[in-house]
Amino acid sequence: MYIGVDTHKQSHTLVALDEQGRSLGARSIANTADGWATGLTWARGWGGPHLWGIENSGSLGKGFAQFLLSQEETTICEVSPQRTAQYRRRGRTQDKTDHTDALAIARLLVAEGDELPRVQRDDQSTELRLLSAHRDNLLAERTRLLNRLHAQMLQLNPAYREQSGPLTKPSGLAYCRAFRSTDPSPVVQTRLLIVAQLTEQVAELEAAIAVLTARLSQLVRASRTPLLAVPGVGVIVAARLIGELGSTPRITSGAALAALAGVAPVAVSSGNRQAHRLNRGGNRQLNRAIHIIALAQRRSDERAQAYFAKKLGEGKTRKAALRCLKRRLIDVLFRVLRHADNALSAAA
Repeated sequence: MYIGVDTHKQSHTLVALDEQGRSLGARSIANTADGWATGLTWARGWGGPHLWGIENSGSLGKGFAQFLLSQEETTICEVSPQRTAQYRRRGRTQDKTDHTDALAIARLLVAEGDELPRVQRDDQSTELRLLSAHRDNLLAERTRLLNRLHAQMLQLNPAYREQSGPLTKPSGLAYCRAFRSTDPSPVVQTRLLIVAQLTEQVAELEAAIAVLTARLSQLVRASRTPLLAVPGVGVIVAARLIGELGSTPRITSGAALAALAGVAPVAVSSGNRQAHRLNRGGNRQLNRAIHIIALAQRRSDERAQAYFAKKLGEGKTRKAALRCLKRRLIDVLFRVLRHADNALSAAA
């Protein structure tokens, strides 16, 4: 039985189809624990087994998806809103309602259920993903505050950096915290007040970032991930990789991992013209982590440096050579992850 779920903040709409794609019924439930139990009871009333398709299973539908997993409903597919819209447009009407969206999701399951990504139960990888995302947000906020602090300091003392050094270092913040001016102008005194507050906000953010970094390091090292043995992979990058791929990645090949990360080029061939273009899709957080590894290896790993120089010798630009290095890194990461997965299977 195929059950499509259109999710919203307050409620979810469920539509059930049989093996032939015929409608069995529809149900609206509240987005609460009681509502989830009602939806599961309703679905089980039609028999089973069930193949669920939940739109936005990582946000609005996350609670329902994780509830189903906890109730041994293990076959749950993630459905993107774009795929929902694609199958909704195939219907006899162009209406957009909760029911038509849930029906479109169920029809997608009938046609492509075996190929859709599966929702995984929350585990340590979820914690690493949340911590990594929160740390990135705090780093971005710190950068914004430092830019504002820099702008105020320039007005107070255009040559301040000669005495303070970079604001990203403790000495820079210490200089700003201790800075005083004998100018009694109200505008100057107001700028000093702003500088004092910005300095304290930056210091608080840095303390929070240090706590998150320590927690990430603790979790990654406790996982004994083999990713740390790859040159250029530290605990922060390893945390991002595990968070995006999961504790036990279900990747079948290096090509599949490259496509997931948006590293594999996209073919744009027509007639006698054979060409490829840069892939702007895929998991951009995963792509960013691999990009960081590639930059680190280009600076310090002899094999990566030799490969990069080889691509430059073939006439490629530095950006194109770096993309080739990222694709080669994908194969290395896949072998490391597959070896770890095989070791876990053997131990089990």
